[in-house]
Amino acid sequence: MNNTLLEELNIVQKNYLSLLKELNMIPQDKISFDKIDSLNVFWYENRNIVNLAFEYLFKEKDTYCFSAATIFDVDDKNQNSFFLLGDYHIFDDPIPSYLNTLGISDKVYSKKMKMIILNTIKDNIRIIEEMKGNIIILPLRYLSVILNQHHKEFDDIAKKLFCNLFMDIKNIEEYKQKVVTIDNLVEHLDKQSSQSILLFDGDNPLETWKLRMQKYKEENDYFDTSTLSSGDIFFLSVFGHLRQALALIDMTSTFGVIPFIRSFIPLHYYVLLASILEHNLKNELRFTQVNDSCWKTKVSYFLYREFREREFNYSLEELKQKANSIDFEDKVFSDLGYSPDIQEISTIIYVVNKYLDEIEKS
Repeated sequence: MNNTLLEELNIVQKNYLSLLKELNMIPQDKISFDKIDSLNVFWYENRNIVNLAFEYLFKEKDTYCFSAATIFDVDDKNQNSFFLLGDYHIFDDPIPSYLNTLGISDKVYSKKMKMIILNTIKDNIRIIEEMKGNIIILPLRYLSVILNQHHKEFDDIAKKLFCNLFMDIKNIEEYKQKVVTIDNLVEHLDKQSSQSILLFDGDNPLETWKLRMQKYKEENDYFDTSTLSSGDIFFLSVFGHLRQALALIDMTSTFGVIPFIRSFIPLHYYVLLASILEHNLKNELRFTQVNDSCWKTKVSYFLYREFREREFNYSLEELKQKANSIDFEDKVFSDLGYSPDIQEISTIIYVVNKYLDEIEKS
């Protein structure tokens, strides 16, 4: 059955490639969002095949999922550490998630998102054509919502988590009434909870909220914030991070994958929420392999960070062969163990560098 499922997935990839190429042939100024939405329809029609693959083909396998990323850049060798861990590798196609944001009535934002989607279509074509046999494109966050039908439930949980950051705010309506200015934000934020809030990569919690909010707007200058209050901007940033982390946890729980996250901010919120939900909201979510996956996600993040500091000039196949020849993954986790609670970051960094050295010497 597994061979049949693999063949079915290959057919899905082939058909997806044909659809991507069809869309890519349409001039950018002529293509409509309705036409692009055919990608969502495609994945909805193939949802059961994907679900079966995870029930049987990927079952009890370490499947790493490249997620919380705009693209998988075929030319970027720095991300090849993704292939040093795991049995199967998936790129979590973000296009369906992008399409779900297009209801926002911001013309500048919509134009920017349309360009991102069209560029991702081009990138996906290259992934399927040039990375065949190494990576499979599947929009797992989107498909998890389709299969479980709990989009509203997760929105409600994200709102609850957001309100818990404040001392005296019970719901979003109350937040919008009480938090308009930066002074309002400082007044109502729970000081202990606020220590875990990060707005963007490079955000410094020791700086004033005024400076941090200004930097956030500069980092996201494609989004028109001229009509938004400071409270609105804070909500968009933090709620967005919380909602993305929930989607990653949901994807992990549904499919049993291990998220591979390159950027610190989504990693931070994923790890933070995995811990919070485990202790406080276990009855509201199906936790299957989240703890184990969260630990491996942290290891893969520091592996990526250390790997990109080196100059590996091997092809992907050469790199994989060298890693297999020294039993790279087995040695890393043999040294580290499988408990997320006992290892310091410095230990993870030491161990991954130890075996990256072995790859270089092999």
